[in-house]
Amino acid sequence: MKRTHVLAFAACALLVTRCLAQVDVAKSVAKSHIESGLALAAAGDTAAALSELRTATEVAPDLAEAHFQLGRLLAGCAESRDADRLLRDEAEMSLLRAAALDPTNKVYLEELARLSGSSRMTAESRRAIDALLKSAGGSSDNAQLADTEFLLGFIEERDYERFRDRRLLGPRGMPISTGLFDPSASIPGTPWLGRYVEWYLENAPAIPGSGASIRRRMEEHYRAALRYNPTHYDAGRRLMLILVEENRLDEYLFIARRLVDAHPQRAGPQLYLGLGLHATGREDEAGVAFDAALAKMPTQGRLAWENLEQFMRREPAKAYSQLDGEQRDSYQAHYWRLTDPLYLTEANERRLEHLSRVAYVDLRFSEPATGRRGWETERGIIFIRYGPPDVAAVARGAGTYDARNTIVWAYAPGPVFMFSQRPGYFHARFAGNYEWVANEARYVQPAAYTNIPSIPMLEPMPVQIARFRGASPEEISVEIHSELPLEVMSAGLDMERGEIETGLFLLNQQGDRIVQQVETEVLEYADASTRNALRSWRLLLPAPGKLVAAVEARDGATWRAATARDTFTAHFFSDDSLALSDMLLAESLRPLAAKPLRRADYDIAANASRRYAKDQPVVIYYELYGLQPDGEGFASYEVSLAVTLKSLNREGTVLGGDRNPLAIIGVLADAWGFSPVGDDRLELRFTRELDMKGRDRATEYHSLDLQQAPAGEYEITLKVWDALGEELATRTRVFAVVRGD
Repeated sequence: MKRTHVLAFAACALLVTRCLAQVDVAKSVAKSHIESGLALAAAGDTAAALSELRTATEVAPDLAEAHFQLGRLLAGCAESRDADRLLRDEAEMSLLRAAALDPTNKVYLEELARLSGSSRMTAESRRAIDALLKSAGGSSDNAQLADTEFLLGFIEERDYERFRDRRLLGPRGMPISTGLFDPSASIPGTPWLGRYVEWYLENAPAIPGSGASIRRRMEEHYRAALRYNPTHYDAGRRLMLILVEENRLDEYLFIARRLVDAHPQRAGPQLYLGLGLHATGREDEAGVAFDAALAKMPTQGRLAWENLEQFMRREPAKAYSQLDGEQRDSYQAHYWRLTDPLYLTEANERRLEHLSRVAYVDLRFSEPATGRRGWETERGIIFIRYGPPDVAAVARGAGTYDARNTIVWAYAPGPVFMFSQRPGYFHARFAGNYEWVANEARYVQPAAYTNIPSIPMLEPMPVQIARFRGASPEEISVEIHSELPLEVMSAGLDMERGEIETGLFLLNQQGDRIVQQVETEVLEYADASTRNALRSWRLLLPAPGKLVAAVEARDGATWRAATARDTFTAHFFSDDSLALSDMLLAESLRPLAAKPLRRADYDIAANASRRYAKDQPVVIYYELYGLQPDGEGFASYEVSLAVTLKSLNREGTVLGGDRNPLAIIGVLADAWGFSPVGDDRLELRFTRELDMKGRDRATEYHSLDLQQAPAGEYEITLKVWDALGEELATRTRVFAVVRGD
């Protein structure tokens, strides 16, 4: 009898073993179908991918992963189609099956939470989700409770997407148009497009408090999750997004630092810490945080954060994409050095702003269910290029509750972008023709960085650069003149004076600084309008090359700054052929010697902006090198000085009530002693003979009286003909005449 029981038990055990083995085999086969399906989906073959995943659910019907991957892909397909109810229903059933098989898997619940934000979610599915969350919430495990609160907050956040930035429908309930133009005949950012959006939004006012209660509940759930588990990574990230968008940065930084301490191996917390520090203007600390985060990433992971391609013009972007790792690192280092907005500070504010934008879009636009990161989304790409929009508005399309949202981002001045978003989804695609708009806008303006927190004002400064020969042909003398915009920098400030730091920097093509001159002075803001704001530098350069000149000024108390950038090529002026220096345009000139021989023999007040009022003469100074002398040491040369009227401004005095350029040229010819040589051009010619003994150059200067000149832009063309050497040299310079009423 006992032997019979033993044999029966052994038979049952063998049967169970065989069943378990069959289950393991089925799961193994199903997993191979899952891997194949995911690979096909990544390659773009959605139909074949769905077939593989459906096979996986049939082979192993109790494998939660198979149902989840099928549901997620179906949800993505439904999202890409405007009205495919069958796909959405199948997606819901697959995800519910996955969650029922593994109710503690928060990834499955997150995907269900995403679908719960959709109006097409069935009541049965909603009840199932509520039951799953309630079951999870009944746990006494704080970690499980934290996950539950996080998921509840995530559901609220999905719902909030329908209501944030909401506007009423425009005039007569008309939805905003996303197809206003023919891409083949239009240019993005044209004024009429911006005017249409401005007109529509003015007639579609914001809905006060739209979604505010949902946002409060969302925040409460995330806070509850952190009370149960203060180091909950996902809840911390979502709460930090709320805090940074509402500029509650003290608490943001507290949570970021807590996540850094709790997750020392992860790069994310350091990146989000860098975002918060940058937002508070603590740039040096932000740089340390970002560098620490990047150091934790594998090489491939860093590419997304350091990639310059998205905000480069098309052709440079193509060249950049073909660089290998070492070349790319070198290019990036040069790029950031050359685009640093303020060399007066240790930090590179533009690089930090870029990394902060990538960190923000990672928080704001990433889609955990699909694996799409924020910088891969359409809105993420635009945000990285141009920063936060000046106007963000959401208009729901006319019709059913399920109508897509149209998201409008307007930059002023700048392009306008529109996106289309299905209710209940984070993802938003370009609407209408706006993918084309984005591509064209990138060609015109690949990026903009006007919102750096530590630079509340970055005023442009005028700069004029003039190149001369030094003491010998092997030496280059460069003059750089600029004007401090003190009136603008002090506007609206209740300050009598400011401690202004000024600097001149010369950089080579690799971004290396070859000249750095910095000084600090205390200036009286009260006298800004009457102070001489001109700052000038004269440098001797030993070698030729293409250089970048940067002139900067910064108020250490207000962080207001001004900057000028210009490029020039430093080159030698040969001694054996004719060469011309640049024309230096000035307001006044006074010889310091009876027979001036070189630049040092003149006292010249340069005009950095090359803008002149009616009571300011245009003084032109230049030098000639390499003139061929005759046997007695005399050089003979002919000078042609031509002034072309490029354009007229509407401001100022009108000559005789007639703005005909021909009449203007006639008046100016009489006033200056020039000869008209066309409808918009006049010219002065003269010949010189100069004793070159004891000289290595000839110096020339002229003065134009502007009393009769109307407001506009003028171009000076200088031509010198060396009669004996039979050589011609040419230079041009532009100046503007401005007149008040």
